Amino acid sequence: MRIVTLSIASLLTLSTAHLAIADDSVTIEPGLWEVSTTMTTPMSPQPRVQTQQECIKDSKISPQDLAPSDGGECSMSDINVSNNTLSWSMQCDTGGGAMKGHGSFESKGDSGSGNMTMNMNIEGQSFSMEMVWKGHRVGSC
Repeated sequence: MRIVTLSIASLLTLSTAHLAIADDSVTIEPGLWEVSTTMTTPMSPQPRVQTQQECIKDSKISPQDLAPSDGGECSMSDINVSNNTLSWSMQCDTGGGAMKGHGSFESKGDSGSGNMTMNMNIEGQSFSMEMVWKGHRVGSC
């Protein structure tokens, strides 16, 4: 279950090690951001809400920035940018199982929101997880 925890924790934060590709990203205003994430999963009796602040130095957000960075390899597909909305599908191999899902992120420059739904089969257990996040720039880093 540790792999699941690491993967979920990675999904909850925007990475500062941005891997943005200009055609597969949306623009945000760099600075100190406050992001609130609500995760709903059958593993928890109530939605889990986490709010944190992070210094975002890059002006682009890509699907890779929102992917798990611990415990597995993820591949992105169906990446689409329309207006200020980024959408994607992803598949991850965590070593102990697989995750498939899709997500979207809408940027308004100094604020943004999105969601991601993941279906997982980890160590023989199947379940789904939904995350909704909202963030806004609160100042300079």
